[in-house]
Amino acid sequence: MDLILTPVRVATSKPARQTYLNTFLFMITSSILLGLAVFAYILFYLNYVPQIGIERVIHLQYGDGPHPYGIAALDSSLISQQPYDIIVSLNVPRSPTNIAQGNFMLSLSLLPRTYKPALPVTSTSVLKRTNAVSEGDMLFFSRRPAILTYTSRLVSLSERLFSLPLYILGLRQESEILHIPMAESQSFPKGWKNVPGYVMLELQAGQEVQVYDVRVLFTAQFGGIRWLMYNHRILSFLIFTSAFWFSEIIFTLLGWLAVQTLFTTKTEVKKELVKVEETDASTIKAEGGEGTDGDEPDLSDTPRTFPTYGRQAPLRFVPKVKEEDSEEFIMDETAIQPLTAEADDEDEELEVYRGGRDSGIGTSFSEGGERSGVARRRSRGGK
Repeated sequence: MDLILTPVRVATSKPARQTYLNTFLFMITSSILLGLAVFAYILFYLNYVPQIGIERVIHLQYGDGPHPYGIAALDSSLISQQPYDIIVSLNVPRSPTNIAQGNFMLSLSLLPRTYKPALPVTSTSVLKRTNAVSEGDMLFFSRRPAILTYTSRLVSLSERLFSLPLYILGLRQESEILHIPMAESQSFPKGWKNVPGYVMLELQAGQEVQVYDVRVLFTAQFGGIRWLMYNHRILSFLIFTSAFWFSEIIFTLLGWLAVQTLFTTKTEVKKELVKVEETDASTIKAEGGEGTDGDEPDLSDTPRTFPTYGRQAPLRFVPKVKEEDSEEFIMDETAIQPLTAEADDEDEELEVYRGGRDSGIGTSFSEGGERSGVARRRSRGGK
């Protein structure tokens, strides 16, 4: 039976219960810290890895100058110290006017967030307004050429002929989308003032240019940790979450040890103070005991009888007595009194005992001595 109950006793012992409690608390704390690590990684990802593609539609303004232009706000989409590829996408029809236009220029300007777009003025060209912006306020400026793809008349007619059903059904249009790269791996210095807040595009092709749609696309070129976090999201999630979790556990354990050490030190100080007090009390008690064992007698509240020299009556110590019904202390006239009556009784008993033992045998000297001693003691008692 003991062999069967031994595992149960071990499992329910005090150290085992303490181990269960510590394990339970460790699991709860670890779960909470794991949730915090996941939340921290999500915040870190959203703040550290920017949006890879930012697209803005440019609404061209015609009639305000020799060339159409447009301004779009970037808000806080771009970040500093991050390379971007800037591409302008033009959806233009293959009209005779655009084909006859040939090459034309695109002008792209990135303006700071403090820039305030002015109202359109018909007598002022976009170039003049662009030149009016100081070089310190203009964060980036680029000009690139564009042209429609050339096709011969025979190829163009053949393509239109074979694609005629698609044109009739509206599945295809006689237009072309031009992608003009305006910048490659363009980055901005650290600081919110160095990050663009507006983008301005100008088509330097006169008012005759025909455009369906204009868009500006910013594509982030990731590298290093950002590239790893964006292209390998699951692996980076596991790595960074584990790193955050282990760091939290280590700092939590260090804090727990510091708190435990602090409270343990306080407890030890209290114990030492108690020991010092007990030592002082025992020392005082020992000193008092030495005084009691020495020359000074240890008097208490109990009555005591003290012997005397010779044939004098013993002395008796009577302490103060407090009656139950009264609150005043009653003290005898003499704290130490001679025990005369008790001495006479003892002498009489001694005399009777001696008389029975001697049974009349003895000399006259001894009998006379005893009688004179008895008479002498009686006379003292009488007094």
